Amino acid sequence: MPGLFYVDPLVRDLAWAGFSPLLIRGPGLAGAGLELTDHWRHHLAQLDRDPSPLREFLGDTPCGRLGLYYERLWHYLLEHDPDTELLAHNLAVQDGHRTVGEFDCIYWCRRRETHVHLELAVKFYLGVRGTELWLGPGQHDRLDQKLHHLTARQSQLSLHPAARPVLSKLGAERCISVVDIKGYLFAPIPGVAAPEHHNPSNPLRIWYTWSQFTQLEPLPDDWLGWQKIPRRRWLSPYSAEDGQIRGTDEMFDLLQSRLKHGSRPVQLAACDAEGLEQQRCFVTPDNWPDKSPAT
Repeated sequence: MPGLFYVDPLVRDLAWAGFSPLLIRGPGLAGAGLELTDHWRHHLAQLDRDPSPLREFLGDTPCGRLGLYYERLWHYLLEHDPDTELLAHNLAVQDGHRTVGEFDCIYWCRRRETHVHLELAVKFYLGVRGTELWLGPGQHDRLDQKLHHLTARQSQLSLHPAARPVLSKLGAERCISVVDIKGYLFAPIPGVAAPEHHNPSNPLRIWYTWSQFTQLEPLPDDWLGWQKIPRRRWLSPYSAEDGQIRGTDEMFDLLQSRLKHGSRPVQLAACDAEGLEQQRCFVTPDNWPDKSPAT
């Protein structure tokens, strides 16, 4: 994310949420189209000097619950962009006593002169050899199923009869629906083909089995080594200042104790001499995935 590496991790996450490349681009997945204008360059630089307004806005939003945290970052973006007016977020649609869905965000776009229903997703998937599947680290989430849910259900919520009075109260009877999905895809070694509509501006990363990871060439001597990325820091490029610094040998010992007998994949960053992320990967147990993917 050249030019968007800010010192404060929350400011860095904000810039990543709004202006990093989409994960998937395709029909119904064109993204919100927020533009990195001079306004945002100035605003982000100002926040990096004094992040207290952003910290106050986020409040006690748990960074470990990335979906909620990511949505909250977008609320800030839409409230502070001169071209948008956020009208509602997390707005439930009821059909009698049944909830049929929830609008992530409804906003007025001055640039396009239309109301926008925005669905948000932040995802991390690992490609599985011998299949066309991309699984979440916990093996409960699949890219193809998530995309179908976003495009066939969530983004179509405004067309449901029960949504009409909800939108009418906002003056947003006519609105366009867009999906903005960010995140990272990790390919195995040997590699697999990228999924359909993968955005080449968001290059594939790599995932290694534990055995493969132990055979990697050493990092440059002056680099800090491999750092485990805590879940709350999975969004923007990692800085070793954000968490505990571990040398390569210490990281190997930590991962061996976690992965030798099976565990969830661990996300790592290789940090250079300045402590900045230069490579991101997952390391998995040798038998990952160890479940039959749900159909």
